[in-house]
Amino acid sequence: MKKSQRFSTLAELAKNKEKAAASALGAVNKVHMENVEKLESLIQYRLEYIKKFDSHGKVGMDVTSMQTYKTFIEGLEQAINDIKIQIIESEQQCLVSKSLWQQVHMKTEIMNTTVEKYKDKERIDEDHREQKEMDDRPHNKQPVDLK
Repeated sequence: MKKSQRFSTLAELAKNKEKAAASALGAVNKVHMENVEKLESLIQYRLEYIKKFDSHGKVGMDVTSMQTYKTFIEGLEQAINDIKIQIIESEQQCLVSKSLWQQVHMKTEIMNTTVEKYKDKERIDEDHREQKEMDDRPHNKQPVDLK
């Protein structure tokens, strides 16, 4: 088996690892984007709920309703803080996953380059071998009779 063939197998394995790393990176990025969208939604919902609270407060509201609004807004604040923590964690996961993918990608590129170099060398060696065979063959020309 030629070196290029052996390394092609290794390059294929590296390519598969790179695909898996890219897939993992995609999944982590998706989770991160979903967390960002959740945060934006929660902030928007909190703003709308505060507006409702203010408008109801201007016309008058009983103590129980006021306490219900305040408790709900506090719950939204806690949810916003929780999702901010999740965003920080998912950002870290994205960085780690991206770094891993970059490392695997670099190895894949190195393997592909190595395979190509071996193939080029094998082609050159084959051309030299064929040329040597041609040079070593006896020339089948018959001598010219000058009579």
